[in-house]
Amino acid sequence: MKISNFLRNIVFITFTLLSISPFAEQIKQERPMYEGIDRSNNPELQTIDNELIAKATRTFGTREHASEGYVERAFDHYSKNEFKHSMERFNQAWLLNPENAYSYLGFGLLMNQENKSCDAYKMFKLANEKGLKENGFLADYALTTSQCAVLKDKDEKEKLFEMSNDIYETALQTSNNRLLAYIYHSWAKSYFLQKNITRSKEMVEQSKRLGGKIDSSLLNDLNSRS
Repeated sequence: MKISNFLRNIVFITFTLLSISPFAEQIKQERPMYEGIDRSNNPELQTIDNELIAKATRTFGTREHASEGYVERAFDHYSKNEFKHSMERFNQAWLLNPENAYSYLGFGLLMNQENKSCDAYKMFKLANEKGLKENGFLADYALTTSQCAVLKDKDEKEKLFEMSNDIYETALQTSNNRLLAYIYHSWAKSYFLQKNITRSKEMVEQSKRLGGKIDSSLLNDLNSRS
């Protein structure tokens, strides 16, 4: 999938085209993928969706390009903390092309904004399965996996923590020191959630050696466990 430099920057750091009717806003417009509603069985929704697809395709040339355009607009709203509008655009991007990995990335980011880490984990997992492999994203995916693990029972917790560490190992496959510092810093947070204070401190030192700036809250938490 081709993406713009703007979108690549969004992923690394973390990393309004068409209006909809009031009726559409009432049917779970603010939930990922319209909260699983089967829109094809609703004539009114089908009409709305067909109009969106037709207009977007005329504007961008193909549904795939239209989906990429809507994702960029969604991230623009996200960067301005306009989360409702951001979700609206990510949903439209998903409707235009369910294979667009960045729609799922956006859903995950918005779920994290609501402190719904397990919902975010599911969305990041889908983004990864749809082809999103950027190292910065993998660090965010891994941390969210650990945040979800904390909420689970013992067996699933251990499985998710193991998965998180595996994702971090993959994320480290880069020569970009700035990015590596970010990944180690993220991994330090994950190890703290895993109650592995020794490994958390090791990750902090790795990040510092690469020029990483450590969150004061993490340092305070680690010092309190010393």
